Amino acid sequence: MAGPRRRLSPDARRTELLALGAEVFGQRPYDNVRIDEIAERAGVSRALMYHYFPDKRAFFAAVVRAEGERLFEATNTPPLPGQTLFGQVRCGVLAYLRYDEEHPHRAWAASSGIGRTDPLLRGIEDIDNDRQADRILGRMTAVVGGPMDDKVERDLRATVYGWLAFTFEMCRQRLMDPSLDVDLIADLCAHTLMDGVGRVPGIPAVLADAVAAPQR
Repeated sequence: MAGPRRRLSPDARRTELLALGAEVFGQRPYDNVRIDEIAERAGVSRALMYHYFPDKRAFFAAVVRAEGERLFEATNTPPLPGQTLFGQVRCGVLAYLRYDEEHPHRAWAASSGIGRTDPLLRGIEDIDNDRQADRILGRMTAVVGGPMDDKVERDLRATVYGWLAFTFEMCRQRLMDPSLDVDLIADLCAHTLMDGVGRVPGIPAVLADAVAAPQR
């Protein structure tokens, strides 16, 4: 049943449609969602829906992009004074898990559907991973106090990308099974990154010391 028609600015209307889309895509497979249904639930005409999004693929891509932005902001946890690199990573993972708890359907929408096979959606995922990797590598650069050797930075970036995939899957498992302990997942993810970075050949001694420090 359609909701009551409300006057909203174009930006507010688009935001509302994306939030509704995240909820619907998070509850059902991509192929089982009709864009007409989104319009009906939002209380807007089919024509207005298509004014904002030309087709379902474009709408889903916009939903995924918006969710990526929200998650990126939610996991922006500035380091606390004296906080170890392990502690910084752990806080970021906990922020990710909190976001999933507060927005379970939205979080799921960003990881469901056709993203692995659709070039447009895969491109969005690559951008999100790039930003997260840049943030983590920035923390490592801050520990070192300056730029690192190009080869070392290349190897560290590859390590971080692999870790992001691992962390994403751990958080997805928690989304599917809330009985999994958040502290266990946060510890496991943070330890995994510290161990991986410590195994990269040629990392600066100060970074090696940072990832080998007591990790609690």
